[in-house]
Amino acid sequence: MSWNNDHIPEIDLGYEMDKQSFAELAATLDKNGFGDAGTQLRNMAADADIQVGRAVNSEANDVIKEVTDLIKERQYHSKSGYGPGSPAFDRKVNNQHLVDTVKDHHDDNKHRIFSNVTNGGYNYSQAFEFGLLTRDYPAHHPFEDTVHHLGLNKLHGEFDDKVNEAIRRGFS
Repeated sequence: MSWNNDHIPEIDLGYEMDKQSFAELAATLDKNGFGDAGTQLRNMAADADIQVGRAVNSEANDVIKEVTDLIKERQYHSKSGYGPGSPAFDRKVNNQHLVDTVKDHHDDNKHRIFSNVTNGGYNYSQAFEFGLLTRDYPAHHPFEDTVHHLGLNKLHGEFDDKVNEAIRRGFS
């Protein structure tokens, strides 16, 4: 791996509801005299959107917890006694503060989870994730393993089930 920032690990979560289709259907119901069916549909769609937002936020929190737990569990332990808890290690930015730099960039129902630990402009989270073979730096894969542990790599995994359940609750 080269010493650039081309491979910063991140996990993207998101879900979009087609609000326009619900609005058009509700307008059609209102226009064709179906009583308050249009209003009910609008309310149910709004409630479903809120429930989906909660489900996505909950999953993002689970992802952040899993990533940070894996980083803590897999932090570098030096044979020379400069491991976590030692004064020398506490001054290092590479691993000790990696957990503190895990960020969740949240925009509506979309989350981008990444780490921005840098030293001299180089993002060390990619070295922790993928390893640096030329520097004998072991790969720890916290982001990749989180994706597998939480089933985010599956087409119809637990995240999809949570979102579908949220939509069902919104329309019930």
